Amino acid sequence: MRRFGSKQLIPIAMALMGVVFAVVGFTQLGFWDKEPKAGFFPSIIAVVMVISSVAAFFQTLKEEDQPKYNKDELMVIAGGAAVIAGSFIVGMIPMIFLFVLFWLTVIEKGTPILHIVIIEAIVAVIVLGVFAGWLQVQFPWGLLENFM
Repeated sequence: MRRFGSKQLIPIAMALMGVVFAVVGFTQLGFWDKEPKAGFFPSIIAVVMVISSVAAFFQTLKEEDQPKYNKDELMVIAGGAAVIAGSFIVGMIPMIFLFVLFWLTVIEKGTPILHIVIIEAIVAVIVLGVFAGWLQVQFPWGLLENFM
């Protein structure tokens, strides 16, 4: 008999999280009304997340070996957790910029300053222009929300 462990727990947790985001996106934020609403992008990502999580869950049922997590995978997970935690303090948008800056300077050692500036500018255009401006994604502002 197969043991139930992190291989199965993680896809189930991600599927549940996807369902929550899909419900919020479709019901509270709106999906489409002559143009994309604020819930358009989160709803699409949430549906893809649920589908891929269900597929990952069934794939884990076929595997017999124990999961092995290496350092690089855990660093990515820790980085995601840091962005989420930091979003409650300084907000999502500033935290994204800080995370990219930290990753390029500390993890990817030796990245030239010009490359960091270019990458941060691209991130700014994508986050502010596409997500905040065009798709109207409502990013959390954490404690900064009280000052704005």
